[in-house]
Amino acid sequence: MRYPATVVVPVLRQVDAWLHQSVESAVTQTVPCEVLVVAAPGIGRSNLDLLSRLVSRYPALRVVRQPGKGFAAALNLGIRTASSARVGFLLSDDWLEPEAVKETLGSPADIVSTGQTVYAADGRTSIDRASRIPTREEYDRLPGLESKADYLSHFFLFRRGMLLQVGGLDETLGDSPGVDDYDLIWTLLEHGATVGLIERSLYNYRDHDGERLTLRKSGGMMATLVRILDKHHVKGPARGRVLARHSKWFGKPISAVLREDQRQRKLRTLGVDV
Repeated sequence: MRYPATVVVPVLRQVDAWLHQSVESAVTQTVPCEVLVVAAPGIGRSNLDLLSRLVSRYPALRVVRQPGKGFAAALNLGIRTASSARVGFLLSDDWLEPEAVKETLGSPADIVSTGQTVYAADGRTSIDRASRIPTREEYDRLPGLESKADYLSHFFLFRRGMLLQVGGLDETLGDSPGVDDYDLIWTLLEHGATVGLIERSLYNYRDHDGERLTLRKSGGMMATLVRILDKHHVKGPARGRVLARHSKWFGKPISAVLREDQRQRKLRTLGVDV
């Protein structure tokens, strides 16, 4: 069967219940799609056993063993292995709304981006201050490719041919956030990629303090961001603004950053210099 889209799910090590919810949200889309789980070399036995059970239930699900390490390399393997003309990314802590693929397939653009809802680790308590739904009007007002790349967010559905044209994710940048949903988007825009926006929340992000790419050491994430800015020739005051905007999120759950922002705002209202 030819599927209209492939959803790639990279897995290193994951809570079994979260992995189950993530993968099942992809294989039970209202539009049938191929689902490729890319299993890293260090994946746990319980994760593999769970995936084996899911493969026996869902013919559209495949597990591909990744020969080497790296987040970007895992997604690139998924892109190369995909049999569909459209490819989406789903992280194994997160899950999709049932109509995510159907809604994004409705746009012919090279990059289709949706809104996302952020939840606490329980998957039920929404963090409204961190959730966002993009709008075309706001996107069109943004001044340059950097700000446009930063504005777009998961769920992403890409035209596979465009991903292959730019060489996929840049594996030289580092194994940190930003290689998929920032540098890749920026690179695609530089190559003239078209953008479609779905003004609905179709991607659910799980905020937690366990093992997650965004919770790795902040020094490594800062190094990746610096390489991204070097690659795109961002210098001077603009470089400082981008570094400041992103760095406060490094190595911390979203909820912790929001609490700190709230604390600092309260102190400022009391006249305390922060």
